[in-house]
Amino acid sequence: MPAARGAAELCGTTAGLVARIGAGPPRIGLAMRLCDGLDWQALRPDGALRRARLLAIGHEGRFTERPIWVEEPVLHFLNGVAQLAPALAARSLAAGPAKDAPTDEATVASIAAWADPGASRLAMPPLLLACEDVEEAIGHAVEGLRRAGLGALIMPAARLPQSTEELDALQNLWLRDSLLHGLGLVLACDGATTPTQLMGWTGPVILAGLDTPPPLLGEHCIAVRHERGKRRAAWACALGEAGARHSGRVEELAARFRLSTPAIAAIAAAHGVADEPERLWAAARDAARPRDMTLVERIEPVVTLDRVVLPDDARRTLETIVAAARVHHRILDQWSGSAAGGRGLGIAALFSGESGTGKTMAAEAVAHTLGLDLYRVEVSAIVSKYIGETEKNLRRIFAAAEAGGAVLLFDEADTLFGKRGEAHDAVDRYANMEVGYLLQLMESFSGLAILTTNLRDALDEAFTRRLRFILQFPMPGIEERQRIWEGAFPPGLDASALDCARLARLPISGGIIRNIALGAAFRAAAQGLGAPLTMAHALDAARAEYDKLGRPVAEIDARDWS
Repeated sequence: MPAARGAAELCGTTAGLVARIGAGPPRIGLAMRLCDGLDWQALRPDGALRRARLLAIGHEGRFTERPIWVEEPVLHFLNGVAQLAPALAARSLAAGPAKDAPTDEATVASIAAWADPGASRLAMPPLLLACEDVEEAIGHAVEGLRRAGLGALIMPAARLPQSTEELDALQNLWLRDSLLHGLGLVLACDGATTPTQLMGWTGPVILAGLDTPPPLLGEHCIAVRHERGKRRAAWACALGEAGARHSGRVEELAARFRLSTPAIAAIAAAHGVADEPERLWAAARDAARPRDMTLVERIEPVVTLDRVVLPDDARRTLETIVAAARVHHRILDQWSGSAAGGRGLGIAALFSGESGTGKTMAAEAVAHTLGLDLYRVEVSAIVSKYIGETEKNLRRIFAAAEAGGAVLLFDEADTLFGKRGEAHDAVDRYANMEVGYLLQLMESFSGLAILTTNLRDALDEAFTRRLRFILQFPMPGIEERQRIWEGAFPPGLDASALDCARLARLPISGGIIRNIALGAAFRAAAQGLGAPLTMAHALDAARAEYDKLGRPVAEIDARDWS
């Protein structure tokens, strides 16, 4: 049966024969009489022929009298035109990984055995290829499919349609084209798509890159692990004799950045011999940085710890956070086999205090000291009204921070980590579920997360146990304000005429001081390039800032500035 209608459309002489057999186009009754073995099961809507979009049936009249025909792409294929469905082509990647990318022989052999052409593709459940590095997982999948005699269609999981109807339609198109063209589908997963969305897909379909094997896939999972020990060995091998110049950093590189063996080799070849250790570290950080940054804002840390003005006790706590982050991988190695299974060993710090007291600035200084990226979470981008979307976005953020070794910054954390209340309706229950899921992510996160808030009492109490450090940022005293004033101006700006000790008498936060300093610089520059800053410029900018904040300007004018 690519029966009568297919033959009629491919061959003009057959069309007359079909017309003599029955009036009009071929119908189901005629097909069942002519084709041995064709029964009702084969023509069911969920049957293989119709699911794979190989055969189409009309909708009018009694079932046996409905027209039946071969789908147009199948006719083109039978006529020698092999063309991928546009809906699949538009979502796939133009090119796969490099052909010479190293692969693990055992992993490739397992994939090839799973994708054995002798297996029924209509019954093949998806395969999860769990690997920390997505590109490496794609390379393994492509090579395994090639050995099984199949081509590979590579598609980012984030490009899959969101609606169930569109996803089902795409699945049917994929099933047909996989049969016609001998393809396997490699979905590049980065945490954006949960495997449960694709449980109904048949294939072969490989979910490449999800690091945590979901229980629903059971035995259909191949894990390619790059634990710290393996990465450490890869760094040592790649650096060779040059490893002595980077002593002490190899272990931290392996722990901090989840890089594949080929990526480590490339970085070591480019920066391991001639460059300073800082260049090697920066190259590894850049290579581990995730491609998808839509849910976070990457801040380039430039503030140093000496710029953060705090009381002595608070400064010691900040320095302890930095020291803990540097040795964190050693603690993980020692405690990962404990009864807790390594959970709850991450570093979560809460910076609380009034606006402008330096919380975000301190987080930037911590990231700068550690040589890491700082990812500020955009709350408005991750919170969604659609069920499950917020959790999916949170999972993507934590996965990206884990892979890139970045510091996570939740500004105004009370908006996400707020107290759970009594569930009066479905909205309340779902809000509580979001907070609960966030608690789970915080529990398992192995990196450094910093939460800032102006309203510490608004945080859910369950977060307190998960906070390793709580640092209160007080309003600066007169001595702290003087130090902030002295460091508020860049070295190239002539601020020698300013009396920072007098300006420190204004009871304002560090953030307001920096705003006034910038306003004073604008006023001086308006008088000509190179014009020195004066007390008049600073006081005029201070009055403007007070007026903007709704504070009485009399606090300034009542003082003697002479």
